[in-house]
Formats: sequence, C-alpha cells, structure tokens
Amino acid sequence: MTAPTPAGAEPASANAPYHKGNVPLRMMEAAERILATETVEDITARRLCREVGVTSANFYNHYPSLEFLLLEIAAKGFEERIRMMRRLLKRGLPREEIMVQCAVKTVELGLEKPQLFRIMFGYSKNPKQNPKYVELADRSLATLTQIVYGEDIFRADDIAWSHEHCKRTYAFFSFIYGVAVAISTDMISNPSGTRKDLIRYVEALTRTFITDMG
Repeated sequence: MTAPTPAGAEPASANAPYHKGNVPLRMMEAAERILATETVEDITARRLCREVGVTSANFYNHYPSLEFLLLEIAAKGFEERIRMMRRLLKRGLPREEIMVQCAVKTVELGLEKPQLFRIMFGYSKNPKQNPKYVELADRSLATLTQIVYGEDIFRADDIAWSHEHCKRTYAFFSFIYGVAVAISTDMISNPSGTRKDLIRYVEALTRTFITDMG
C-alpha cells in the first residue's frame, strides 16, 4: 500500500518520485518536450509548473526567469554541437570536408529541432543573464575557429581581437547559419523533396563558399 502524501507536500510526477532537487530538472525536461512538438511561445512558467505538479509560484524558486531556463536548454544544445565538431576533428578529415560536414549538421539541426535552433541562435535578447550559455556559445565558436583555421585562436575574453583575426570563422558561421535558416523556412526549396538531394545541395553550396572564401 502506498503511503499517503503528507499534508502540504507537492504531488509526485508520474515518471519520477518527487523530491525538491528534481523540480528544476523536471521543468527543463517538460520544456524540452514542448519544444520537440510545439514552439518556444507555447512555453510558460505556469504551464511548466502544471506539467511537474507544483504551484505556479514555485517556478521562481528554481529559475530567475523563463528566458534563463530556455538559455539552459540552449547551452545543452551547444554542448552537443561542440561534441559533434570535436568528433569531426578527430576523424582527421581534410579541412574542407570538416567544414562541409559542419554545414550539413547545422542544416539538419534547423530541420529536425527548429525550436532548439531558435533558442540557441539569437532568440534571447539578454543572453548574458546565463553565464553557462555564454561560455558554451563561445566554446562552440572557438571549436569552429579550430576547424576553419586549423588551430584555436579565438579569444572569448577579447572579442575585438577575435573580430579582427577570426574573420573567416565569422564569415563561415554566418554562411552556415543563413543556409540553415533559408532551408528550414523554405526560402531555399528542395525540388526533388528527398533528404539525400537536399544534403548534396548543402554540400555543393558549402564547397562553393569555401572556394570563394579562398
């Protein structure tokens, strides 16, 4: 027989026993579930609290704002992106091929996880409120710099220097981000409708960009 819930205690989740330390994680998981099938705009603090079975005011005991939570999820996205780029580097492929595969992965992210893509790249108007997000976004750009230049010369603590000395990185990032947005919003169409043809086109666009970049 299950013991009764003590008076004043919050109900347990259907998937995990309740204890106070689980609430932030369960709220994040609820937000990620919504992002998988709905939009960022469908997420509210009230809804997340309802999803995990706590009172609405409880949200701010764990996160300073909803935007902060979204940035936490975006930071996880950057962690995976860094791992992806490091795996490409370890394969010992030619620089151009790594850049092509990085472009393909960026487009795939925009297609497969469009809401995650949004919160990773530009959704927040105040990203500095979440230091973890800023750190991982910078590390992602540093890893991309290593791919483009063959060494990590990016300086997160001196952005003016990085702007001057990492122009190829910024140019390449702007290109792959732009292609991902254009394809995910159908500004660049896929006439055949097949994923294979789409990937081939992304590869061709990227090789053209790299050639023109010199």
